[in-house]
Amino acid sequence: MNRSPISLLALLLCLTACAGYEGVVQEALQVAQTAVVPNASESVSATREALEKGIKTGVADLQKSGGFSQSAYRILLPKDLQKAADLGRSLGLQPQIDSFEASLNRAAEQAVGAAVPVFQDSLKKMTFQDIVGILQGSDQAATQYFQRTSQEQLLATFKPIVAKATEANDVGKLYKQIASTVKPAAALTGLAVPAVDLDQYVSEQAVKALFEEIGKQEQLIRKNPAERTTALLQKVFGYYSQSAQKNAGH
Repeated sequence: MNRSPISLLALLLCLTACAGYEGVVQEALQVAQTAVVPNASESVSATREALEKGIKTGVADLQKSGGFSQSAYRILLPKDLQKAADLGRSLGLQPQIDSFEASLNRAAEQAVGAAVPVFQDSLKKMTFQDIVGILQGSDQAATQYFQRTSQEQLLATFKPIVAKATEANDVGKLYKQIASTVKPAAALTGLAVPAVDLDQYVSEQAVKALFEEIGKQEQLIRKNPAERTTALLQKVFGYYSQSAQKNAGH
């Protein structure tokens, strides 16, 4: 049976006078909030608030020490260097290769903080139609919007930061040391040791990880009511979540 927002609120007021109904009251309040269609201003504000929350959380998780190296986003050596690295390990270069890989991950951790102003600029340019598309779209519609509008700028922003970080961490020196040791043995086996743009590679891996992490944060806000930490988020995302469930049931 469908209840109007007014009848739900009346039920809420009645229940508040009764002891032991705290859980029922809270549930009734949530239903009442999501029964009201958000207006345009509320939809815009809630979407921007949710995205800012997801961006800051995602960036904070990645830029902390171990955010890449000790997570699912760990940056491995480029595929073109994997065979050469295996050969290097057999020649006793395991410590140098480990340091080389760790330096790539530290560079990514140092770069991701620069993503916040890029995303904030994208948020400012977001139109009402963009927001409607996000609210009514898939559970990663906002992340896909950011990929369309920000990916190239993020790569351009990250690369000089990564370059500075790799230089500070002696990545070039380590690479040359590994390559010079491996090349003679590689030549005997016909194995190539190609030159790789490491700064571009790390930047691409950092951007990829950033979008994956923001996508996870977006899914949490859409699917988990506990992540909607303000009344506005509860109202707007609760309403659109219920609408999506109703549409899926038809």
